[in-house]
Amino acid sequence: MGMHDESARRVSDCVGALLTEQPFFGSLALRLPLRPDPTRETLASDGRELRYSPAWVARTDGDRIKAAVARVVFACALKHHTRRGERDPGRWQRASQLVTHGELRRAGFVLPADAEAWEDLSVEDAYERLAGDASGSGDEGAPGDDASGSGSDAGGSDGSGSSGDPGDASGSGDEGTPGDDAPDSGDGSDDSGGASGSGSDAGGSDGAGSSGDPGDAAGSPGQDAPPGDGDPPSHDPAGTGEVMDAPARGEEDGASSGDTPLDVAAEEQAWDEAMHQAVSLAKTQGNRPGRIEETLHDAHRSRLDWRVLLRQYLVSASRDDYRWSVPNRRFIDAGLYLPSMHCEGIDTLAVLIDTSDSLDTATLATFWTELRAVAEALRPHTLAVVQVDTEVQDAAVYRFGDLPEELVVKGRGGTDFRPGFAWLDREGITPRCCLYLTDMECDRYPEAPPPYPVLWCNWGPVPPEHLREPWGERIDLAP
Repeated sequence: MGMHDESARRVSDCVGALLTEQPFFGSLALRLPLRPDPTRETLASDGRELRYSPAWVARTDGDRIKAAVARVVFACALKHHTRRGERDPGRWQRASQLVTHGELRRAGFVLPADAEAWEDLSVEDAYERLAGDASGSGDEGAPGDDASGSGSDAGGSDGSGSSGDPGDASGSGDEGTPGDDAPDSGDGSDDSGGASGSGSDAGGSDGAGSSGDPGDAAGSPGQDAPPGDGDPPSHDPAGTGEVMDAPARGEEDGASSGDTPLDVAAEEQAWDEAMHQAVSLAKTQGNRPGRIEETLHDAHRSRLDWRVLLRQYLVSASRDDYRWSVPNRRFIDAGLYLPSMHCEGIDTLAVLIDTSDSLDTATLATFWTELRAVAEALRPHTLAVVQVDTEVQDAAVYRFGDLPEELVVKGRGGTDFRPGFAWLDREGITPRCCLYLTDMECDRYPEAPPPYPVLWCNWGPVPPEHLREPWGERIDLAP
């Protein structure tokens, strides 16, 4: 077996192992096709595929390979591949590594001893801090003089991706600096795009950038497809995996008429959906991603419309799972049999509606309209709709397609979260998931969580600590 075939097998084995050992990271990695790319220093992703250096894989132990895979898909889940803009590519790479290393260590991954981690910073904040360090401030924890580039764009004044991501929390911050062994890749002085694939087909000519399933178009692992002519120099200062800019999408028909601009919103939404499915899979396997889940949730909460979040939650609540009876066809040509995803849908969806006087009729009408649209898309078998203030005011079980066009509101008293769940229990209804529309102005919860997932749809300000949900998940709907 040649080095490239052996490297392809090793990377595939690592992805398969991640699916069992770290299902959150494994399921994110499984959606990306593998491609050997000898121009990369270690392992990289542009959000469309996983590229790996066959030589690096051949000399690296499996734990380090798994950590690199996890780091690059985690960075993509945090949108690091779409948010660089005109910032210096080398410094952006350093920032991405610094804000992801800590979470990976907490998850149990093996990183180089000198892979530094910074706590509670977004990638943009870390980039700014690196700019200050590179100016010779000599602050403790500075990553060194090789912090990529002259610093002419240190302010990130282009504004793209500058929305700030307070959820990119990471790192213990107690490691040595990563810059000492950084390879000299030009440190971003190349103006052709640095770590970016923008303006070129970073997936080569195999169509990996086409719309639809990002894995369907790429070659199977083991096929040594050369990188595209416009691929940027590789830059992996910490040796923990490289995140490249998302490439422009090629023409769907494969014609050589040029690339269409990257649809950032579509790319980010695709990763949001993948992230929610990955979190759901990890929970079903008893391996909650813990702080990583909080990091991702906080990172995307303010960036997404609540309707998108609601749909993503309900899609992930469908019976998504991996099965071996129909193997993942992307890897069969390489003799690798990995599981494929299947979805059986939602059987019963419960909707509890807080009809206290603190939620106005217009709010309830807006939510009801979106709920009907989601139900039309997901087609649950039945929907249990309960209106409740301090007691159940109205309850009905509908078949799909029978939801009334308008909600006739009943109640308008105070708020108590217990009666609605008690009604579902008395009726013997165990939904696939439960939505609770409320403004969270209540601290009366059931003593124990119900045996199904609950999503608190909060149409109010972020609740203070004493009113926050003791279990379940929350999305904040109010603009």
